[in-house]
Amino acid sequence: MTAPSKFTHVVLNTHRFEEMIDWYARVFEARVQHRDNRLAFLTYDDEHHRFAFVNLGPKEDADERPATATGLNHLGYTWRNVNELMDTYARLKNHGIVPSRPVRHGPTLSFYYRDPDHNGLEFQVDLLEAEEASRFMRGPAFAANPIGEPFDPDALAKRLAQGKPINDLIFRSDQVESKATSSVHDP
Repeated sequence: MTAPSKFTHVVLNTHRFEEMIDWYARVFEARVQHRDNRLAFLTYDDEHHRFAFVNLGPKEDADERPATATGLNHLGYTWRNVNELMDTYARLKNHGIVPSRPVRHGPTLSFYYRDPDHNGLEFQVDLLEAEEASRFMRGPAFAANPIGEPFDPDALAKRLAQGKPINDLIFRSDQVESKATSSVHDP
């Protein structure tokens, strides 16, 4: 199969139409391309739309979907480096949007967020080159713990602001890279 050249968009059905548009516009600093009573299309770059929302109308029992429900678990987005990821974390935190789970996976450092409909989004940065990441995922540490470890994003933000080494905060405790003396500021 020929692989797709890029990820283009996601379309979400919602009973929280206004809330979802506002949340995605804030989180991604997205602009509305089109919006009517039934549909909204938003983008954050030169693509005509990255998100679309279908208004299913109000529903009194539109409870949040549990994280273990069938269907979409999460969408993943990668930033270029730790500084960009942490800038995004700080911006969102200033708006009262905090990750439900910050995780050191090993190959990546990730923040998991939940939108108003409880759909998951992973904001991550790659910490290892592709070959190193694959090797780690085939290794014993990953076999013993394929999820990773929680971490304190505020401690990481503070250390970055101070210009101090961050490897012990971004790599897993069972990861050889965590013992390195150099700091990964721009993976």
